[in-house]
Amino acid sequence: MKKRMLLAAVMVLFVFALSSSVFAAPKVIKIGHTGTKDHHYQMYLETWAEKVSAATDNRYKFEIYPSDLYGKPNQLIEGAQLGTTDMVLATGSLLTSYNPKIGVLSLPFIFKDSQEAHDVLNGPVGKEFEEGLAKRNLIILGWWENGMRHLFPPKPVNGIEDLKGLKLRVINSAEMIDTINAFGASAVPMAFNDVYSAWQLKTIDGCEGTTTHMLTQKYFELTKSAALLWYMHVSNPLVASKRLWDSIPDADKAVFLEESKKMSAFSFDFQKQMDEKEIRQCEELGVVFTRPDREPFIKAVAPVYEKYRPKYGDMIDKIQAITQKK
Repeated sequence: MKKRMLLAAVMVLFVFALSSSVFAAPKVIKIGHTGTKDHHYQMYLETWAEKVSAATDNRYKFEIYPSDLYGKPNQLIEGAQLGTTDMVLATGSLLTSYNPKIGVLSLPFIFKDSQEAHDVLNGPVGKEFEEGLAKRNLIILGWWENGMRHLFPPKPVNGIEDLKGLKLRVINSAEMIDTINAFGASAVPMAFNDVYSAWQLKTIDGCEGTTTHMLTQKYFELTKSAALLWYMHVSNPLVASKRLWDSIPDADKAVFLEESKKMSAFSFDFQKQMDEKEIRQCEELGVVFTRPDREPFIKAVAPVYEKYRPKYGDMIDKIQAITQKK
């Protein structure tokens, strides 16, 4: 009788444990980004989240917040370091406070195109950045694409002289500020989602950004001029807090990383396809694109490289060793 009772008790515990594991609520992970709900960021994150959930038997539920609804990127990065926020698809330049060497990515014309950026970020240089950030409790799951950047002034820009005196919004990056100032304009650092209203209020005359921004942020309502310059590439790393990362089993971590790597490759390929399409869409909305000679702009930023070479010299050399092999 005692054996039967003991066996029954064991069976009850087994069934309870089994049912608990089967019906356990998925772990909720919040991810924020600064793009609108129709920006590529949202699509990238939704696709990645679906892939991860499917490959981990829905043990995770991802809540994705566009338009800074989870918090502004710099706040989310700080929160991730402290363990108070989960994940953020960040602007790479915002990570320089945690790993100063990443600032090299904000130098103008460091990459001639997004393919060079992809090769560098997904190689030893990117790994070096990741290791430095991991020491600050920030885990990089992958480097995703945001496109090459251009200028959106209030009037046509056919040469560098046409930028003189214009107030252009930039990311709060010392390198980008110095770059726009070197072009002859006045750089105005400002949060991404404050740009439209500041432009309306004439606090700024225009901004810089990607062709995607021209559409998703509706800059075409504010200017019909755009200068295709391909002057800078701003990476978008997917960042997780160490607190969150440590709570995920190793087998699931492998899924997170593998799907992020796939999404990185997809995002770069997708943006290449979208660039010309977006230019045509902007033109249909009345935007006129100029294609100024890049050489005067490259010469103008020589002092920027001189200023930052003491800080980034080794990283500049490592990047150029990769890009100049092509």
